[in-house]
Amino acid sequence: MEGGVAMNPRQTTTDTVVLPHGTIRGIALTEEGALAWLGVPYARPPVGELRWKAPREPEPWIGVREAGDYGPPSIQGGPNGIIGSEDCLYLNIWRPDHAATGLPVFVYLHGGGNIGGSGRDFPGGGLAVATNSIIVTVNYRLGAMGFLRHPALRTGDPLDDSGNYGLLDAIQALRWVQAQIACFGGDPAKVTLAGQSAGARNALAAYLSPLGRGLFQQLFVLSGGMTTAPCELGEQRAGEVLAELLQAEGIAADRAAARDWAARQSTETIADFLRGLEAARFVPSFSDTGLRMRVFPHLFEDGVVLPLGGFAALDERTHPPLPVILGSTATEFSGFALGDPVFQPLTQPDSEAADEELRTSYALASAYGSELYAAFNVEAVADRLSQLHPEMPIYGYRFRWGLREGVIPPAIRWLLGAPHGADVPFYTGDYTDMLRHMPRGVITERNLPGRIALASQMRGYLRRFLHTGDPNGDDWTATAWPRWGSDACSSVLQLDGTAHEAVIGLEPRYAHEDTLARLAADERLTPVQRRWLQERLFAGRFFWIDRE
Repeated sequence: MEGGVAMNPRQTTTDTVVLPHGTIRGIALTEEGALAWLGVPYARPPVGELRWKAPREPEPWIGVREAGDYGPPSIQGGPNGIIGSEDCLYLNIWRPDHAATGLPVFVYLHGGGNIGGSGRDFPGGGLAVATNSIIVTVNYRLGAMGFLRHPALRTGDPLDDSGNYGLLDAIQALRWVQAQIACFGGDPAKVTLAGQSAGARNALAAYLSPLGRGLFQQLFVLSGGMTTAPCELGEQRAGEVLAELLQAEGIAADRAAARDWAARQSTETIADFLRGLEAARFVPSFSDTGLRMRVFPHLFEDGVVLPLGGFAALDERTHPPLPVILGSTATEFSGFALGDPVFQPLTQPDSEAADEELRTSYALASAYGSELYAAFNVEAVADRLSQLHPEMPIYGYRFRWGLREGVIPPAIRWLLGAPHGADVPFYTGDYTDMLRHMPRGVITERNLPGRIALASQMRGYLRRFLHTGDPNGDDWTATAWPRWGSDACSSVLQLDGTAHEAVIGLEPRYAHEDTLARLAADERLTPVQRRWLQERLFAGRFFWIDRE
């Protein structure tokens, strides 16, 4: 199976689990002390007539289904071409290898801009053991397969017509968990919905959606804020994608001809054209979103899956209070800033010889962008939820590992610091992606003791939260984590460390207007540089769109 993992000496087969749709056999991860069931279908493959339809219940199977391999991810762009499949609606389950039942459940939605990633990005065996809980990760539809809203695709069914297929997949996975997780020793009344980046935004959208009600009791939201898109924006972008495809298929010579063709066709003809294309043909249209909703509109305010007005429609009567942890990293924007061609010279081996003006511009772009993006992901969400329910138990953190001297090489510390997603491997214990995407020298034997110590603290807070709804506890000697308050003095937990030990403390919240005022008055920026930051680099980003 594509995306599969081969059996190795650490894995042995385990007992079968009988589910309503069939029997599965997982694997025992002997080194981790965990059991795993991978590639378990939670919905029917969304192919053929089910493309751009709400997920359907999985089909039953006969015999024992082996659940030792990951299912294929949703079709997406990869480093060496297109990977994945339309047949992607699978989830993965890990639990400690003991007989206890009634364990809390942690359902994780992966990041990747809603155009990339998969459930295998968050291997859960180590975390399951460390937190004594069930870990579930979910594949869901991405890109045009997950979020496309075109008038020609309407059927009259409000769910099928919503365009929110990726979010509906996540909600279907939560329904599956409610119905099936007790078979694995989990408690469906103790479900924490979690996610990172796009997955975090999807988790918040599931809280906003009336369809998500009652499917989870807590939220664990990492580096993702409150984002939705109006249907009009989605339909406009879908029209542009149609024009791109018509040109790519040789039906139209240019955009004007494509628009003319579409205007002369029936909705059935357009729908047949879109449904007849291979899924891979849609991938280039959504290759790089860069935190910009205009490039790839998704999470549509359709009035059914998501309310009109988006998060402004949160209501205390229909959206109950629940425990929430909100996390961000200290330099959330560094990697996104580096993605701009202007700053590409800084990624080269001789970057320290780069123009000093360019280095200053980058340092300020990363600093201000990171502060604004981190506040969008934590402070803005916490303030909105606490306005809704002042008594809501909300906890915020800022991950700063990598910013202290002596932890990672100075050049990498200056360039990246603690970037978007850097906190995730401290929960999973798997640094494979970090080793693949970060420069050499970040993950080393020298800083291993500090990483282990910080990861232990972070997992300890999470364990308390999963079991009790509060990351603090009488049997927990770590730094007390204060609840979010409505005043400007609210603090966030600071997660940091040296190369040898964890350093946990508190730091003041970011104040959005104060950040903007400092940006406007910073004399290190020339007027031209400041205007470029605001009108080009920040323009359209989630954290800046309200300024436009």
